Amino acid sequence: MSETVDSEQEVRFVTLAHFAKSSEAEMARELLTNNGVNAILQGAFFGGLEPLLMPGGFSEIQLLVPEDELEHAQQLFEAFFESEQQALNEDEEVRDA
Repeated sequence: MSETVDSEQEVRFVTLAHFAKSSEAEMARELLTNNGVNAILQGAFFGGLEPLLMPGGFSEIQLLVPEDELEHAQQLFEAFFESEQQALNEDEEVRDA
């Protein structure tokens, strides 16, 4: 008699970020997916309408990643948004000059 080992493990997803706009959420998901992180969006489809902000400033759109990929996903996410902020700051300094 042989035992069958369940090779599929249950993946636990955790929230990496919240978004107010589905376009921004999709861009972040694509960034992670293109870098090997299995990212999904929850609450992103409302018949073409953007979700309303909820109390506390967070929308219904959540970017979820597997718990065991969270650290790598955070590094990618922070590097992307840090470079975006840095580019905006540089543009502002140029305009002020």
